[in-house]
Amino acid sequence: MSRSVVFMLELHQPIRLKPYSTSCLSERISKGIDAIYDWWLNKEVFKRATSKCYEPALKILLESINNYDFKFSLSMSGVWIEQALKYSPDLTDLLRRIIDLGGVELVAQTYYHSVSPLLWSLDELREQVEESRRALWEIFGFRARVAEATEFIYNNDIGRLFWDMGFKASVTEGVERVLAWRSPNYVYSAYGCDLRLLLRNYRLSDDVAFRFSNHSWDQYPLTADKYASWIAMSPGDLVFIAMDFETFGEHHWPESGILEFLRWLPRELKVRGVEPMTISEAVEKYKPVDVYDVPPWSTISWADLEKDLSAWTSSDLQLKAIELYEELGMYAKAVGGEYLRHWRNMGISDNFYYMSSKGGPSREVHLYFSPFKKPLEAYTSYVTSLLALYEEVLKEYLRDLEKYAWRVRTPPKYAFKFAWNGREVYRAHSLTEALEALKSLEREVVEAHLVNGHLQRWIKEVLLWNDLADSVSEAVGDEGSQYLEAVVKILESSRPKFYD
Repeated sequence: MSRSVVFMLELHQPIRLKPYSTSCLSERISKGIDAIYDWWLNKEVFKRATSKCYEPALKILLESINNYDFKFSLSMSGVWIEQALKYSPDLTDLLRRIIDLGGVELVAQTYYHSVSPLLWSLDELREQVEESRRALWEIFGFRARVAEATEFIYNNDIGRLFWDMGFKASVTEGVERVLAWRSPNYVYSAYGCDLRLLLRNYRLSDDVAFRFSNHSWDQYPLTADKYASWIAMSPGDLVFIAMDFETFGEHHWPESGILEFLRWLPRELKVRGVEPMTISEAVEKYKPVDVYDVPPWSTISWADLEKDLSAWTSSDLQLKAIELYEELGMYAKAVGGEYLRHWRNMGISDNFYYMSSKGGPSREVHLYFSPFKKPLEAYTSYVTSLLALYEEVLKEYLRDLEKYAWRVRTPPKYAFKFAWNGREVYRAHSLTEALEALKSLEREVVEAHLVNGHLQRWIKEVLLWNDLADSVSEAVGDEGSQYLEAVVKILESSRPKFYD
């Protein structure tokens, strides 16, 4: 029987985009890139959720900490925090009061609740989780020891990344195809490192998150004493329950009794001797019983019935949108500043979730959250907004090309591939890597690509630096047998002196 329970509630609201329309296009021209966002809808949804869910539920949790020594964990996206500060500043004051009591643990997640775990490199995931960890410290004075990738996305590489970043634990889904005969109700170790993992008991979590208001459910109505008994009778060391915070008052309206359920649950758990714990407390108290091995090609999440990445990648529309997003990313990250912030807003996972064309129960859930009636509408609105941002980013990129081109790091599709005898021998994702290849690869390999203009074409078509490409071509034609050395000097001299 479970002696402990860990509750984690996720707080996130996306920055929604305006639906596609011709008037919207003209507004973007006159008002700038901020016009791609539906600020009115963002405000309305957040304020409604505050009155129905965030404020009453947080007050109940505050009472539970005082009355029953209740403990729980919160995972807040950075864009949720930004909206709270903007639209409902009293919420952050209430959160500070709760956090100061010491019964709450804050979890660092992707700042933009983004698709960064899906991208070709985990560098963006690292940067966003680090930004989240920094925000939790600066705003709430809390040093996060636990990390979460968006929507519980997880594989061994992500676990290793979090361990390398100094986190002690992470959370993900207890997926049966990974667990096999094992139970999620224990602490596990990540593969290849000493990161501790808590696995969500999705059945018990979804009993509240999805079935609480379902009158046709054979366990309806779900009461606090019944649910506390289920937790207490579950085999294992602990039960990890995780769900959207909006479960309490937004997904299930207050009239459903969900807030009263939340109010009485801590008492019923205490009566049954079940100890609420934070994630860090749980991984310190209980030793891991086994390794949770999730190879990158079998990445999991808590989304949909499949518990994989299909919530964001199952349709051609989603895959094309992610491809365009990554393509823009190599320029937006090179330019940085406000352009990078807008690009990261465009990477909020909800944008791709709305494009899902799944059927069955998953379709119903996707449509419930989407402000669009059809996946194609979501895709059209997204791509027109992305292209508007693309235009602005490229304007800035081309304005100071010599500075920004050296910062570009391409996704695999746009990397320069050095090949010889039909075999790829090196792949350069940046000018720096291309320069290193010119210095280190066999002379006949790099000369073939220079003579045939392959490298010059890449510099023109990917880095958009025509002058540099032309200079390289001139050197190849003018320098005789020493043209490789001349090309190396041209590239080295084009690099900004402050470049690192």
